Formats: sequence, structure tokens, C-alpha cells
Amino acid sequence: MLLVFALPAMIMGTMWFAINQGGSAMMGGGSSTAMALGIVDVDTTDTYPNEDLSYNFTQYLINSEEFDARVYETEAEALVALYRDDIKAYAVIPYGFEGNITGDIPAFVDIHISSSEFESQAVVFTSFSAVVNDFRYDHGWIRGEIASLTVREFEPTGDYTAATFGAFMLVFGVFIGVSATAAQAIVGDVPLNRMLLTPATKMESILAKTLAYFCLGLVQTTFLLALWWALFGIIPNTSWLVLFFVLALMSLSGSALGVVISTLVTTRLQANQSFLFLLFGSLIVGTGFMDVGIVDDVFPLNLGRVMIIDTAFKGVLLTEFIDSIYTILIFSSILILFAWLIFAKRTTLA
Repeated sequence: MLLVFALPAMIMGTMWFAINQGGSAMMGGGSSTAMALGIVDVDTTDTYPNEDLSYNFTQYLINSEEFDARVYETEAEALVALYRDDIKAYAVIPYGFEGNITGDIPAFVDIHISSSEFESQAVVFTSFSAVVNDFRYDHGWIRGEIASLTVREFEPTGDYTAATFGAFMLVFGVFIGVSATAAQAIVGDVPLNRMLLTPATKMESILAKTLAYFCLGLVQTTFLLALWWALFGIIPNTSWLVLFFVLALMSLSGSALGVVISTLVTTRLQANQSFLFLLFGSLIVGTGFMDVGIVDDVFPLNLGRVMIIDTAFKGVLLTEFIDSIYTILIFSSILILFAWLIFAKRTTLA
């Protein structure tokens, strides 16, 4: 029933939400979804008659409905704001901007964007190009007087594509991989049936299963991090131990979730089908391409995605994620307790 009805409803519902609710935000349109953009004007040239072109261009950016523009005095201030996520990007109008345009030389504006803001990168350049076109049209220019250069900040060493795609795949791979294997932990486990005839309690069985698959996840974590480094030369802007800790949290929560699935179902086939529902559901709510409300604040996969991106790219300390760590631990504990409550009422495993 989950696969036939609930899963298609989730997929179609997600597409409807993306089109009707998230479309304007993704396209950067409208003041309510305007992108926060910092502006640093360091041009002091005065070669254009009766007009300060760098100030004038700054006003175009400020007045654009595509941007929520904020002016900074120095690049250092804008970089700090970018690090703190106060802005999504900042543009630097360089020295010689007005002089270049006056001399029919392209003026390059550096757009600095966080390398961890994957979705914003396309939106900011589309919106910036629209402002440039308006500026050129109002001044009667038809050539490429203004061009932009991309500067990615907080970028790990190594292949950028592998870093951006791999950051999500690490947390997703560990969480889903451990959940998939743990989903078979209890259901149909004949040796466990015999063990329950001994003084061992059902809570001990739940904890043993969770711990076993948690340890399996740690091995998988080590292997994944080693491949990330060996194949793509990725060196994060933090310690490898920090990434290992984040993925260990994914392993714990994935193991607990898998054990819950294994106690809910009565056959291995049902366990496989339930895992498929979990897999596609996690892809929908855990990728971060749309706002999923409270799920972003409590689901371990969503929390882990944010943690590993901010630590690997920006070098943010784990102490900044204390609340997220506690949430994952509490979530996992609740799952273990829930699995025990279900398991305690079971008289047979298959």
C-alpha cells in the first residue's frame, strides 16, 4: 500500500510544491524571495561625465527586485557576512570600473559566493545579468561593458564537483546504507528467536542489534572518507575526525531507524518494501531543494547534510551544532524505545 499509493502521492505532491510554492524562490523573482546580496564599491575613478558609474550601478543592484542588497565598506566585512550566511553572495565593483567603461574596456565585477550554496550559484548570476542588461539599456550601451567573474569562497581542496556532490552522498550513503541492512536485523531472525528463550531481555536484543549495525556503519564511514580523499583528492576545511563524527551520528540514527522497520514488519519482503519507501522519501525530504518545515529541524539526514557541508566547506566548529547533535541523539533514542515497545508485544519474529 505504501509503494502503490503513498509513494506516488509523495512524488506528485513534492512536484506540486516545487512548482507552486518554491518556483519563485528558485528563480529569484519578487521581493519576498529576493536574494541577499552584499555590495562592495572600491572604485574611485572619475572619468565619466556628470555621473559616478560605480555608485549608479550599485543603485541598480539595490533597487532590483531580484536582490536584497546590502552595502559593505570592505571585502573583509562582506566575507564575514557571507560566512555567517547573512548574505548569499557579494559583488565587488573594482577600482577602474568607471575608467574601463569610459575607455570601451570590459569592467569585470567579481561575484563571491559560498561554495556550499549550490542552488544560489545559478540564481545569483541570472539575476545579476538581468540588472546588467537594465543598466546597459538605460545608458544606451550595446557591447559587453560589464562582465562578471565567479569567485567561490570556502572551497575544499580537490575536485569541486566531487566535493559538492560527495558531501551529500556521504551522509545519504551512510544513513540509507545502515538503515537498509538494519531493516533485516530482527524480522525472521531464527537464532534470535532461540536467544529470547534465555534470560536475555528484548531491550538487550534491540540495543545489541542497534550497536552492531552502528559499528558496521563506522566501517562504511571510514571506507567512504578514504575513497573521497583517494579518488578525488578532497581535503576538507576541517579535521577528518569531525566528518567521521558527523557520519557516526548518521550511522547511529540509521541503525535505530532500520531496527524500527525490522520490528514493525513480519516478513523480509515487507522489510525490503518499507526500505524502498524510506529511500525515496528520504530523497524527497532530505536533499534540501525545498522547505520541508519541521522535518529539517528533526530528521537526522537533513541535520547531517547541513553539518557536513558547513564543517567540510566552511570549517565551522562542531560546538556550533550542539543542538543538532542533541536532536539526533534524542531522535535515535526515541526510535530505540519505539522499537522495544513494538518488540515487547511480539510473540514471534516470523
